[in-house]
Amino acid sequence: MLLYDTDKYIRNNDFANQIQKGLEAKKKYVHPKYFYDQIGSDLFEKISEQPEYYLTRTESSLLEKYSKDIYRICGNRDISIVELGSGSSSKTRILLDTFLSLGGSIYYFPIDVSESMLSNSINNLFSSYRNLGIIGVCSEFSSGAKRVKEFITNHNGIPVKKLLLFLGSSIGNFEPFEVRIFLTELASQMNHGDTMLIGFDLQKEKTYLEKAYNDAAGITAKFNLNILARINRELSGDFELSQFKHEAFYNMNKKRIEMHLTSLCDQSVLIRDTGQQIVFRKGERIHTENSYKFSLDQINALVTQSGLTVLKNYVDDDNLYCLSHLGYVSSASESGK
Repeated sequence: MLLYDTDKYIRNNDFANQIQKGLEAKKKYVHPKYFYDQIGSDLFEKISEQPEYYLTRTESSLLEKYSKDIYRICGNRDISIVELGSGSSSKTRILLDTFLSLGGSIYYFPIDVSESMLSNSINNLFSSYRNLGIIGVCSEFSSGAKRVKEFITNHNGIPVKKLLLFLGSSIGNFEPFEVRIFLTELASQMNHGDTMLIGFDLQKEKTYLEKAYNDAAGITAKFNLNILARINRELSGDFELSQFKHEAFYNMNKKRIEMHLTSLCDQSVLIRDTGQQIVFRKGERIHTENSYKFSLDQINALVTQSGLTVLKNYVDDDNLYCLSHLGYVSSASESGK
């Protein structure tokens, strides 16, 4: 079963409008959410398999090690697992296996902007889990969480208690002030007893980070360049991908990896559907992504400022990554119920 965020489909010109806005800015940019068409989603799955990309295997090992403790903290055999940006749901299977083995009624609500990725993932899950309720939501993060909350409220038999998942360190794509806004929005979709599990990539040595975003196989470069290919496909652009170069580096001052596409020559690009003629100077960049890295103190502060509380921080032995299990801080009126 697939649900849709109708507002998203009403705004069917969103991609064109945002591309036009970003490429006309003084410092050109594209929002990283537009990486994830079907081709981009498939490329990201390949990135996660590269030896340099420690994030996926480290997060998976933490889920393997602590899934029973996560289940215990959730405190209920019947639960709805709601995942933001679910992708292929490969890591989520670790939690699903544990939760289902411990009994209870489990429903899984994967939320993703890619309808094809979502459909493929759901079909694969249905073939693996006969006793799992699965309801997909094609939507962006916050509106998808709201859609799930409304759906659960209006349908009997679906567990009311929720575990929200936001894995893969996608939280690092937000600016710091946006993290607080985002977490506050998610908290507003939680009820007393709900919890949230978020992956945070931790601050570490520069060379280690830069290798992860410049894999030897060049998959991250293809992923980055695919945004230009998507503009060509969907907006009738004439970007020559060979005239742009993937660049990813660690900004020490801002504690973030930055990804850019750099023009290799002076050139002009036509995007027919938006009527734009974009001029690039040699060496000019399109800023495509930030990936902030966190300290434990930062995580704790951001969580507290967002009206949530840290129930448990799970960190690997090498201090590469943190899975934060967060609780909802109920209001006085709720706690008195």
